[in-house]
Amino acid sequence: MSDDSQFDFSKWDFPEDRIWLHIPESEMIIKICTFVPVLIFGLIGNYIIVRLIVKNRALRTPTNLIIANMAVADLLTLLICPSMFLINDFYQNYLLGSVGCKLEGFLEGAFLITAVLNLSAVSYDRLTAIVLPSEARLTMRGAKIVIFFTWLAGILIALPLAIYRTYKVRHWKNFTEMYCKENPSILPKYWYVLITVMVWLPLAIMLICYTAIFYKLDRYEKRVLNREHPLTVSYKKTVARTLFIITIVFVVLRLPFTILVIMRDRIIANTESMIKSSFRIFWYISQYLMFLNAAINPVIYGYTNDNFRRAYEQLPLCKSCCSPKTMLPKPKNTLWKSVKMWLRKNLCCFKTTNDFNGSLRNQNFNVGFINDAIEEDKVVQNKPKGSGNSTIEEHI
Repeated sequence: MSDDSQFDFSKWDFPEDRIWLHIPESEMIIKICTFVPVLIFGLIGNYIIVRLIVKNRALRTPTNLIIANMAVADLLTLLICPSMFLINDFYQNYLLGSVGCKLEGFLEGAFLITAVLNLSAVSYDRLTAIVLPSEARLTMRGAKIVIFFTWLAGILIALPLAIYRTYKVRHWKNFTEMYCKENPSILPKYWYVLITVMVWLPLAIMLICYTAIFYKLDRYEKRVLNREHPLTVSYKKTVARTLFIITIVFVVLRLPFTILVIMRDRIIANTESMIKSSFRIFWYISQYLMFLNAAINPVIYGYTNDNFRRAYEQLPLCKSCCSPKTMLPKPKNTLWKSVKMWLRKNLCCFKTTNDFNGSLRNQNFNVGFINDAIEEDKVVQNKPKGSGNSTIEEHI
């Protein structure tokens, strides 16, 4: 039935064993309950990242502007796409109509592509800051240009998902079927372009940049430890842990979607496999992990950065929890007391100094690359406040 317009479906019954209308309500509740915490956490986290950068002048660096743009893309992803995905997953018929058919894949693709392109830009900026200090650094104007082109590229690359999808309605004798159909000659192949841009390209950039950064810091640490009066530094371990987390999280949360796209042609070729619950479960998990990636990006790129953590401590909630003058509730209010203690221990009250001049302190000294040549890197002890040299930690 390659040409549906020439076939009169109203004379035939839709197979009754394939009519299910919607998934069981218990499954709906379980899926909603798994999505809600991720959405709340991700929306709050990305909003806080954007708010901190907007409100704190010292955080408005070129790199942080790109991180804020990535947070905006993740925020829009979590705000719009999960609801469209769940509605499509819950019901057999496509309930989003012709507009939803055009926008569903396009919006998700545009937001996710924009986010990963910003992620790639952040990785390269860290490379130039630490490994290639002689190269021209990213300026505020350059960051705005990068932001513009990431959105432009995201929209253009995702555009075929809107152009080559069509909303269809079939009127069977016993059932009205509504679905969103992809162009079978273009989009199945185009999905390989999408996973290349969304997964393989940013992963390759991250691996190249972070490998070079780790190699540079390994050489740097050896030179420091070989001095006459060596300083005990732990930058290599800290950076290794951070970069390992970034890479592993990206791979784990994006790999299932990549596998699904690669297997997609075989699954579609076998119509029996398409209705198997195993395929639906795998599709749900892969999409869920993509949204989870958007939700935890603020933790990876904000919580692990001392500048963001100090700014985060200035939020009203953290100020209330961390202030020594704040009175704890009476002992009988054990629930609120427990919540407040958890906030103190896990989210607030970081052991950092409350200055926003961009100079980060670690064991009473700062590390900066103050010369262009790699061989002239130095450890700067008791660096004065307001110095223009950026530190390694600012780019991790």
